[in-house]
Amino acid sequence: MSRRSHERPSSGTFYNPRRDLQNTRPRNPTTGKVIAELKFVFWQKLFTGRNGVRLWEPHIASAFPYAPSMTAASLRDRVYQDLDVLRRLRNRLAHHEPVFTRNLLDDLTRTLDLIELRNRSTSDWVRAMEDVTAIIAERP
Repeated sequence: MSRRSHERPSSGTFYNPRRDLQNTRPRNPTTGKVIAELKFVFWQKLFTGRNGVRLWEPHIASAFPYAPSMTAASLRDRVYQDLDVLRRLRNRLAHHEPVFTRNLLDDLTRTLDLIELRNRSTSDWVRAMEDVTAIIAERP
């Protein structure tokens, strides 16, 4: 995938993380509230090649301590791609669009695997409480 495709969402308009942050900050009194209000795509865009050398090459191993052994660029790309799939799923759900044709078990596995890259205890907790697997098994 070219770097250019990492720079814009599917709508064809350019997303500007800096503008998003600048617009979000004045409306929210605390850092925690700012973090909660940023768009999902903001977090995905942290994993573009633009941040590779400065942010991810020196720090990705500590940010994702349970990731398999791979280059920083490969891990960064994997996280970016996983976040892209999950962002699109989230957008479909948020707009009440059908997701019946999706492989929802793959989406769940991707989500759990992404969580596990960061923290195994959290991943175990989510696996223990998720009910998506049972619901999917019951569908006609």
